[in-house]
Amino acid sequence: MQAPFAVIKGQTLPLNQALVPVNDRSFLFGDSLYEVVSTYQGKPYFTRDHLQRLRATAAGIYFDLPWEDAWFENEIRTGLNQMPGQEAYVRIVVSRGSGDFNIDIDTVETEPFCVTIFKPSLPMNPRFRAQGFSLAVPETRRNSPRSLNPAFKTGNYLNNILCLKEAKDQGADDALILDLEGHITELTTSNFFIVRQGEIWTAPLDVGILDGITRRYLIQVARELGLTVHEKRFGLEEVLSADEAFVSSTLKGAMPVWKVNGQVIHEGYGEINRAVDDAYWQYVEAHLDSY
Repeated sequence: MQAPFAVIKGQTLPLNQALVPVNDRSFLFGDSLYEVVSTYQGKPYFTRDHLQRLRATAAGIYFDLPWEDAWFENEIRTGLNQMPGQEAYVRIVVSRGSGDFNIDIDTVETEPFCVTIFKPSLPMNPRFRAQGFSLAVPETRRNSPRSLNPAFKTGNYLNNILCLKEAKDQGADDALILDLEGHITELTTSNFFIVRQGEIWTAPLDVGILDGITRRYLIQVARELGLTVHEKRFGLEEVLSADEAFVSSTLKGAMPVWKVNGQVIHEGYGEINRAVDDAYWQYVEAHLDSY
């Protein structure tokens, strides 16, 4: 299997040579943003959606990106050309730059820095497909959208790190995070859905979740299947009495949830989970990026 590598300004480098200075703001303050693009049948998909979200995050944190979409696409193409016949995980990371040891963005002295990391996509743990994820609700709550908005896909992941640690300590695979009022938000790196009486529920964006690209298309294909999808606030009680539950992300599609806080929801793919996941991957296959 090919070792991970990076592309910086069109140059391919081993990861241990793709370095940033110690006064880079991504290292000092988590002042960076990122996106993850994946491939299917060797081609990337929804790249422009990811770049659009990258720009939305940048605008939300007062960050002027100096590159056009075509520049990012060329960086991605450069890396993927090194991985013929392989499925790839592609992570675009952009730092605001380097400067004085000062949080003031007006003290940045360099241009923004972009590194695009490539590695082969690893197969998902077969247990997650056969049985599903086990989730636990941590004591730590999701950041409020009025503080550090979870809709911004930044390198500041401490909230998620702490939630995942608590969930792992409870023997779970991931954390199902509540907002400050006790509403369900999402997992540490995935959006979350439940199925009740044949209808799909997922948290609305304004509760404080990432506007997941996969989430968007799952909602779209579910409605095209004739299913009802509600974007609404709900709590743990509704989750524990759900008929099915599943999680979504670029790398997962729509994968089942088995247990929450030790209580079984559904083992493996439920009927609706399976139908939506199949429809999603069919949609992906029909919308691969041509470059």
